[in-house]
Amino acid sequence: MMISMPSPREALVILNLIPGMGPIRIRSLLNHFGSPEIVLHSPKEFLRQIPYISDRLAEAIASWRECTAFQAEFDLASRLGVHITTLIDDDYPDILRSLRTPPAVLYSLGAWRQSDAYKAVALVGTRQATAYGSTIARQFGRELAEAGCTIISGLALGIDTAGHWGALDAGGRTLAILGSGLNALFPAENRALAERIAEEAGAVISEFPLNLRPSKNTFPCRNRLVAGWSQAILVAEAPHRSGALHTARLGAELGRSVFAIPGPINRPSSEGCHELLRDGAILAASTVHILNDMNWGTRGNPAQGQLNFGQEGRLSRREEVLSTDPTDRMIIESILLGHSSIDQLCPATGLSAMELAPRLARLQISRIIVPLPGGRFKVQAG
Repeated sequence: MMISMPSPREALVILNLIPGMGPIRIRSLLNHFGSPEIVLHSPKEFLRQIPYISDRLAEAIASWRECTAFQAEFDLASRLGVHITTLIDDDYPDILRSLRTPPAVLYSLGAWRQSDAYKAVALVGTRQATAYGSTIARQFGRELAEAGCTIISGLALGIDTAGHWGALDAGGRTLAILGSGLNALFPAENRALAERIAEEAGAVISEFPLNLRPSKNTFPCRNRLVAGWSQAILVAEAPHRSGALHTARLGAELGRSVFAIPGPINRPSSEGCHELLRDGAILAASTVHILNDMNWGTRGNPAQGQLNFGQEGRLSRREEVLSTDPTDRMIIESILLGHSSIDQLCPATGLSAMELAPRLARLQISRIIVPLPGGRFKVQAG
């Protein structure tokens, strides 16, 4: 089917095909013009006046028929059986719609559900997983899926792969979110895993055009969707420098609960998890800890030595942090008094932005404060 005048849905896909566009610029254009098809018919003189739209990008938008292979994209999606969901569709994932920069387009093989987000755990970690890390990640993925959780990860080698397989072992739900287009699936070694997920257990999803290859820029975008689609982030194994830590911190900024599995203290592959634990992440020595802390049932039996991390446990952790760190207490008291942004907190506390940033991140990971739109914060109720 040839497109003459694109519909709003088709216009969003076309905008997403333009190199260098991305969700921030698409959102800026939609905020100004109201509808994506109007963007495509706007003169470049108007387009370049919009925030984040450069002269080069305005030129590309104005000549979208020549600079995008839009018809080939729609034809390829049809041949592959790929479902396209756009930001203006009623069935767009509710949990992603609330992000500051929701993806304009989602390509999917298989079927995701709105209910996947209700008890969703992002299980992430290093690509260079040890035997310990892979075993633990698969075990946690299986047990969480058995408890009704959806396992969300990035289909990467190592921990991601183990988490997906754990969900499959349990016959549960799992979503694989790619850092490439669906027709350029990366890593290629996981093609069979992706096919099984799409056929049996959930969906393989990407916000990128079908043939887009992965790059250093696509994986951080993927991480934000892994964090954004989840209610909790579980880091199973990660070194000091790891994309999994980026996902965990994105989750903390979104108000998600962050859990980390401890590992052997003499292995570099444990350093990232231990760093998160020092910064206030919740220790997860069993799936019961996660289920209890998230109030998802399966409460622990003290007679069996299982810890109860319910609401009372969260309150005691908060009181412990506040009682042992006077600087954190000063920050929280300042937020309670209405100094809710970094610009306001600097003069209120006497701390520099550089000093405040890691403390605010740690308090978010601990779920003592939560972020608000506009770079503000509030103290978590309860």
